[in-house]
Amino acid sequence: LKLNSPKKTPEPLSPVDTDLEKDESRATFLIAGYPKYKCPYVWLRSNHKRLIQNSHDQKFETNDPLKLSTISTWRTDDVRLWDIIAEIITLTLSLSPVNPFRINLAYYDTLPLEECVIATGAMLDFLQRVYMKDTPYTEAVYADIRHLQKMHFVLYDELHSFLTERQSANVGPAPPPAAVAGAAGAGAMAGGNGHVLVETAMH
Repeated sequence: LKLNSPKKTPEPLSPVDTDLEKDESRATFLIAGYPKYKCPYVWLRSNHKRLIQNSHDQKFETNDPLKLSTISTWRTDDVRLWDIIAEIITLTLSLSPVNPFRINLAYYDTLPLEECVIATGAMLDFLQRVYMKDTPYTEAVYADIRHLQKMHFVLYDELHSFLTERQSANVGPAPPPAAVAGAAGAGAMAGGNGHVLVETAMH
């Protein structure tokens, strides 16, 4: 991990939170985009000690943005925000993950049915974009896509059945065929008089 070159770089817009800076239980980053510089920048906001250890004890200041390969190639390559997040995750962990976007499938079990269908669908859309980018973790992402697709369609079928049953319950039971036929005949003879139709159906 290296600092940006001595050339002038923007300071983060948000002030440093001293309590957050002392937090060693997690690593917090600030990602901000500046129209003037035409690229985003990333600052480390907490757990500096851990990141320094993972970066061969290199020192850096809190207000200095990190120099990331994704930031360096932002203007020339097709870099997405999630590319930056993937690099940050890799830097933070002592062992580089096989898939920085590994899905916690158990999380979806905690969601209500309707919300879970939407959440799995949205995540599938995102993972498919990552997969099409052809990253080093493409195969691992594809494995998650397969698991999530199965879950999504099972949940969708459950939701569809639930909504169909609820709609049927709200409509109520249909009248007997004889009553319907009698009501239709009476309505026709009465010239479409609604009162006659209802009374005939009741009898």
